[in-house]
Amino acid sequence: MSWKACALQLSILAAVWLAIPPPVAAQDPALALDPAAKAQALADDTDPTKPLFFSLRNEFTQLSDDAWTNAFILRHDKLAVKRLGVPGPARGVLTRFDVPIVSSHSASGTTTGLGDLYAQALVAPRIRGRFVTAIGTGLTLPTATSKVLGRSKWIASPAIVPILFFPGRGLTYVKFQDFISFAGDSERPDVHYFTVTGTFLYRTSKRWWIVVDSETNTNWKNSGTTWFKSGLLLGRMVSPRVGAWVKVEIPYGDYRVGEWILKASVFRTRI
Repeated sequence: MSWKACALQLSILAAVWLAIPPPVAAQDPALALDPAAKAQALADDTDPTKPLFFSLRNEFTQLSDDAWTNAFILRHDKLAVKRLGVPGPARGVLTRFDVPIVSSHSASGTTTGLGDLYAQALVAPRIRGRFVTAIGTGLTLPTATSKVLGRSKWIASPAIVPILFFPGRGLTYVKFQDFISFAGDSERPDVHYFTVTGTFLYRTSKRWWIVVDSETNTNWKNSGTTWFKSGLLLGRMVSPRVGAWVKVEIPYGDYRVGEWILKASVFRTRI
């Protein structure tokens, strides 16, 4: 069952990807000189040189004992860049909104419905040169239609993201983000965990890029136990405005969540 669900989602995404004809010549924006491109890097796993309009994502997680979860996510980003002088620094604001449709499978059956909505706003106060630091927060809303599809908690997730750009080639950053519940169903367990994610993105050509990353996840509600995951992503711009990527992640450690994770996305950029 899990392999069939995974294969179906990949087939749909691959069909969309291959149905789009490649451009005659793809443009290669000047990453180091474009403040909009730098602010967009906060969206993490798309082509960082292009402000994102929307994306369709699928995230499949294989759990133990043949259990699995699958989330189909509609993500919308909005980017605003304000210049504070010519040729002085600019300020970037990136907002994000995720709408997930989640399926959860276990021995007792499969449940499908709306998951917890997620909203995020990150601000880069000074976009100048090769180094940018962004700060902001996310907010998880307890909108899941079933308890097995969400946490039933309001969760704030402040973050800080220092980013270093390599002009024309890519970027690297470390994201520090804390997730802590502050309201919601009193019968559900409180949430407090901290993630540190190191990411390196490299553009191999005008159309192709790869991402490697690793993340630690520390659960403060379970005596500070920590698990890890590492991932590899391959992405391609199939036209000046449309791209796709596929990513494999492997969790590890005694307290890991899941055996393996497969993600894929088709997205459209604003420019």
